[in-house]
Amino acid sequence: MPHLPLLRVVPLETIRRHEEIDPLRVDRLVERIETEGIQVNPMVCCTAPDGELVLLDGATRTESLRRIGVAHAVVQLVDPEVVTLETWHHVVRGCTAAEFLEAVGSRPDLLLATGEGTPWIHLNNGEGHLVLGAGISPNATLSSLVDSYVGRWRVSRTHHHRVDAVGWSFPDWSAVVEFPILTLDDVMKTAVSSDLLPPGITRFLVHERALRINVPLHLLKTHESTAAKQLVLDEMLAARARDGRVRRYEETVFILDD
Repeated sequence: MPHLPLLRVVPLETIRRHEEIDPLRVDRLVERIETEGIQVNPMVCCTAPDGELVLLDGATRTESLRRIGVAHAVVQLVDPEVVTLETWHHVVRGCTAAEFLEAVGSRPDLLLATGEGTPWIHLNNGEGHLVLGAGISPNATLSSLVDSYVGRWRVSRTHHHRVDAVGWSFPDWSAVVEFPILTLDDVMKTAVSSDLLPPGITRFLVHERALRINVPLHLLKTHESTAAKQLVLDEMLAARARDGRVRRYEETVFILDD
């Protein structure tokens, strides 16, 4: 059997996420998972110093499986030392600069200010504003800011916060929300507290990420023990390897139907 990423069946209740969820994305994924009847991709987790399983990627999948009533899920365990953390910035589309500014400014726990720092709002009318929290934590400030526009207007993610780069990719942009650069330590501390980050601002690059495990939901829903389900998963993967169905790609791959 070829070398495979470390895939483990774990109780859903042992997974600690570091970010809030987008209910609309969960609704869509619940419908898709129930239709397909499988867990397509594993969530990505690492182990915190206190032994907690910290979710790095897959908050929407985790919440969707929990809502469906699945007791266990398959995760890929990774070494934090080989994970790269990047920050997504948000491009808000489909509104005017004035509408966006009003949405943020009307939040009682947010203040618009001048100065330097993040989170920073770049508007397509040339204005820029620093966003501060009014008596709330930095993470709660980020969450309140994201809540002001998610579900109201179209939001796209980007690596760039420069308006020239954003304008080339999204000609209809109204605002760019620039988030602070986070560290893995920030994420680990957040996950073991109740002070979560907003959805969609962390991006983890994982070497040798596992995709398309396609584990049947009926296996994850049974009352069998975690160990028994792990044996079934191991045999399933071994059978695929024997059939030549496990492949490792060296080159960059585009997934055209994720």
